[in-house]
Amino acid sequence: MKKKHIVIKEDDLEEYILKNFKEDALVEISYNRVFIPGKILYIDDDASITLQLKGQLLNQRVDININEVKKELVEIIYTFDDESTVISIKN
Repeated sequence: MKKKHIVIKEDDLEEYILKNFKEDALVEISYNRVFIPGKILYIDDDASITLQLKGQLLNQRVDININEVKKELVEIIYTFDDESTVISIKN
């Protein structure tokens, strides 16, 4: 699997997600003290992401509004078509 690392300014994150993220991709979002792994089901126009959570006990959907958590984001790992992108957020 190919892996790359990029750094994105907090203000550019919404645009990056809307242009590059695709439904059915895997995403791992780390913010504050929360880790959310899941499959992207839907991406709204404001970069809100609906995820199907992954895990042994969790099999539910959650909505994450990136604009509400972007100040606390540590990193996002986005995986699609055998390519993984580690996105670090810069304030």
